[in-house]
Amino acid sequence: MKKHLIFSLLFGAALVLGTTKMVQAQNAESYESLMKKGNEKYNVKDYISAKTYYEMALKQKGNDPTARKKLDETVKKIQEDGARQEIFYAHLDTGDQFFNQQRYEEALSEYEQALKVFPDDKYVGGQAEAARAILKERQDKQDAFDTAMSQGETLLAEENFDAAIFQFETAIEIFPNDKLPKEKLAEAKQKKQLYTEKVNLFDKTMEEARQLGLRKNYEAALGKLDQALELFPNDLQANTMKSEYQATKGQTDLYNGIIAEADQLYENKAYKEAKTKYQNALSVVVGDAYATDMIARLDPLIAQQDAEEAARIAAEQEAARLAAEAEAARLAAEAEAARIAAEQEAARIAAEQEAARLAAEEAARIAAEEEAARLAAEAEAARIAAEEEAARQAALAAAAELQAQYDNAINAGNQAMNAEKFTEAISHYQSALTFKPNDETATKQLAAAEKAENDRLTALRNQYNAFIKEGDANFKSNTFDKAIEAYTKAEELGLESYPTEMIARISEIIEQNKLYELNSDYISLGAGEARRFEFNKIEVAVRRSNYIIIKVRNPQPEKTFPMIVSFGGAGGKNGGFVLPIAATDEEKTFIFRIGAQYKWFSEDNTWIEIISENNPVEIGKVEVSRSN
Repeated sequence: MKKHLIFSLLFGAALVLGTTKMVQAQNAESYESLMKKGNEKYNVKDYISAKTYYEMALKQKGNDPTARKKLDETVKKIQEDGARQEIFYAHLDTGDQFFNQQRYEEALSEYEQALKVFPDDKYVGGQAEAARAILKERQDKQDAFDTAMSQGETLLAEENFDAAIFQFETAIEIFPNDKLPKEKLAEAKQKKQLYTEKVNLFDKTMEEARQLGLRKNYEAALGKLDQALELFPNDLQANTMKSEYQATKGQTDLYNGIIAEADQLYENKAYKEAKTKYQNALSVVVGDAYATDMIARLDPLIAQQDAEEAARIAAEQEAARLAAEAEAARLAAEAEAARIAAEQEAARIAAEQEAARLAAEEAARIAAEEEAARLAAEAEAARIAAEEEAARQAALAAAAELQAQYDNAINAGNQAMNAEKFTEAISHYQSALTFKPNDETATKQLAAAEKAENDRLTALRNQYNAFIKEGDANFKSNTFDKAIEAYTKAEELGLESYPTEMIARISEIIEQNKLYELNSDYISLGAGEARRFEFNKIEVAVRRSNYIIIKVRNPQPEKTFPMIVSFGGAGGKNGGFVLPIAATDEEKTFIFRIGAQYKWFSEDNTWIEIISENNPVEIGKVEVSRSN
């Protein structure tokens, strides 16, 4: 099965992903022909196509100063055009961002800057007009809003709350998301609510003062009247009531003081003392109903209290008798406990004496066993000494063998280190340490090998991470051609599958996001034959993210040649690029970021045309796709 090649092009430069067996080019187009075509493209300012022709000419005539100079001039032109487009797109992107954020004044400023670069750009001109229309409508709404807010403020200061609320609600209808009218509306409603609550509180406080006055609690009533007058100092009713209560307060204060003392004594159940106080109150206010009623209520309570006191004394006497009986029982129990303890102590002493006798007999038995063990130990020591000598001789022989194996492992490790085969060296030094654990030489050599391997892996990982970072950044910015190039370099290092997965993901995204599939089955084009593929114009908003994907086979794999890809619309050709068809029999996939060309973005392109110069070519899938 033939392998597939993917070529990703930016400004006409091809990037090859994967590996392929290339066939030696024969009968390639001549240097003079390539230079002539490059000059023709340069003169009509098709610098991308010119660059491809000059690069192919340099392959025919390496280091040719004329081709190199023209290539350098072309690259400089591409960079200059790119710089102008970068300025244009920077203002366009910023303008669109501000427009989407509804920051229309800033958006209009950015659009006007973009139009200075490309004055006739239709999209930017339309966006600028839309921003101006929105700004005018916004100013009209702002004027009406300011009028409603000003009138609302004036009415609020005059405490005309309902009218002020109406004006702030009008302002909210104009700008529903503006915080200020909502805050002022809440303030007006709050002030209205506070005023209503103030009136309600005044009425409540006045009623409490009247109730206290009826109970002749003039001190508290006057306090309530002072609270009411703090709310409305000029209220006639409150001031009149205050004067009346102040005139009668003296006698009432005396009466209330006695009643308060009596009530407190009543609460404390000091009924006899409370009765005396209520009688004193009757001397101040003769015939007072409250004092008379309380005296009548106290008489039965005093009788009941006397009876409870007599019962309490009897209960205390009975408790004393029961306590004496309990103490006598406790003393008898303690005497019985002492007798039992004496009997238990006598039994313990007898048991200890028996245990001492048995311990003496056990000591004699142990001494006899220890003597027998000593004699056996001496015999065993003689046997062990003989075995140790035999083991020492065997160990000497084994040590000589281990030394030889150690030396071989060290030498092999050193050879691997010299060859920079650090993993192999690590293995040999580890083997040496199995023969001589903790050996200083082997340990140092192992550490050196591990450091060298770690340094190598770190450098490889840093290089890999740099490629991945570059690829991820370009992937996030939807610059898929540069992302593929970086991921391919990372893939070649062979550390992880991530770059391979990302290349597949980009291919999948491009396939999923295809806008038009212009061709699917392979078709053959003769030398110089053109084939045009038509499609509907693409929305301006997605043009800059567009890619053209073309699959190609070379039916004459011994030759290299250029293939021209042009694009345009009803008004004719607007631009294009050149693909270098390599000398290979394998299928190639070109991914070209066509959105980088300003004429693709600014014009309504509706066709792509492919022409193979000098040689036949087979065209497979042709798609227009986009990034995310």
